[in-house]
Amino acid sequence: MTVHRWNKLSQDPVFPDSFTEEMKSTFASGAMGDMNAQAVIGTMYLQGNGVTANTSEAIHWYEKSVGSGNPSAAMTLARIFVRGEYIDKDNDAAIGWYEKAAGLGDAKAMHRLGSIYAKGKIVTKDLNLAVFWFRKAAKAGDAAAQLVFALLLRDGKGVETNHGEAFKWLKEAIKGDLSDENRAVALKAKQSITQNHHASDSKLTSSIQTTNNETAA
Repeated sequence: MTVHRWNKLSQDPVFPDSFTEEMKSTFASGAMGDMNAQAVIGTMYLQGNGVTANTSEAIHWYEKSVGSGNPSAAMTLARIFVRGEYIDKDNDAAIGWYEKAAGLGDAKAMHRLGSIYAKGKIVTKDLNLAVFWFRKAAKAGDAAAQLVFALLLRDGKGVETNHGEAFKWLKEAIKGDLSDENRAVALKAKQSITQNHHASDSKLTSSIQTTNNETAA
């Protein structure tokens, strides 16, 4: 028996006999606009959990969830299209859903977009766009993006070199949820900036001293 896409029906929906009370509640909530329930229904159809697997229905419910304001559903749709596991691969559609998730405030989506444009594997490489998205992700609190953005600032890649800003973002990244490997990279980068800063100060002091000596002579 097919589970129909009902919404605000004049009569109670009819469920298959195989539905548990929890499934009935989930479908009823989804039909009334609950974004989390809609995403759960999408996953049920995608994986065939309790219902016959149906990718079109899965996408329909994920889209409804996104329309209700759920960035996680947009991320799921992006992954479906970029992987091509349940449907034909579509990089443009994937990027569109990543952008939708980013527009709903998902920092990981912003980070992902930065990586996509930095690597240039599924789109034309664009370091300016990569910096744009890494910056947004960094400001949204993504620690890994804060590290990447800091390194770009340190090295002047796609953005003007700014060791002060790089140092600030490295400090933020270190306070965040970084992997052990990334934390080691952040600490090393922070140390290198500090050392370069001290070296620059020493060179400046030496230059001033030399100038003073020549003036005195």
